[in-house]
Amino acid sequence: MELKGAVVIITGGGTGIGRATALLLAERGARVIVCGRRPGPLAETVRLIEQRAGDALAVPTDVREWAQLREMVNAVLERFGKVDVLVNNAAISIAKPIMDTTMEEWDEMLDTNLKGVFLCCKAVLSSMMEAGNGVIVNISSILGKTGIANMGAYCASKFGVIGLTQALAEELKPRGIRVYAVCPGSTYTDLHRGIVGEEIAKVAMPPEKVAAKIIGLVTGDIRLASGGALVVDEQSVRLAFHEAKGKWRQVARVCLKPALPILHRMRNLVR
Repeated sequence: MELKGAVVIITGGGTGIGRATALLLAERGARVIVCGRRPGPLAETVRLIEQRAGDALAVPTDVREWAQLREMVNAVLERFGKVDVLVNNAAISIAKPIMDTTMEEWDEMLDTNLKGVFLCCKAVLSSMMEAGNGVIVNISSILGKTGIANMGAYCASKFGVIGLTQALAEELKPRGIRVYAVCPGSTYTDLHRGIVGEEIAKVAMPPEKVAAKIIGLVTGDIRLASGGALVVDEQSVRLAFHEAKGKWRQVARVCLKPALPILHRMRNLVR
């Protein structure tokens, strides 16, 4: 797909992967609509895009609310006449054991991360099917492929995103619409920092790495069958290196400690 002039809706476009994707798409000439629950971050994304002479629109929208989504999509169609690409990025995360997860927390997680994807797809599909083309990219996670302790609700929602992506891709093959899931590993975002803390989060991969993969899927530069789930896990190497470096420092301190008095004496003799 040619990005210049393409109309792209990005949910959760105010921060993290959503903002990084919006900026890169705008640089390539796309007209970008960012939506989410917080007007402030959305406005900042638009400001950054317009600062670079890009075309952007912020539409505060709760992806859990069908009426708001329909209103947002209608506003986009009224202004631009089409929707070429949808990036379902909006998500929340709660780190808790299943036994401690409340029903309200479970519902909020599934409503935002999974039902929100379902509703956003429904909102744009009529326009895409009428045009006979389009691309949908749903942001899942490596935790949508492997469940881990204390992230049960999040994992369930992200596993669901991959299943929904596969089913939707099969339905839309005759319509000329491609559907993908992207599964990032740990990424330096507000959501990730809130779970693991700054010290660990800072060695995760930057959101621009994920954004570049999303754009590659949209343009077709990355070859992947519709319905596929692309894992973006570069940071796993960096995290392993960070952990190994910490261990080697600890080993070095232990091994060198007995020799420090000798080294100090040698240094004094040289003086």
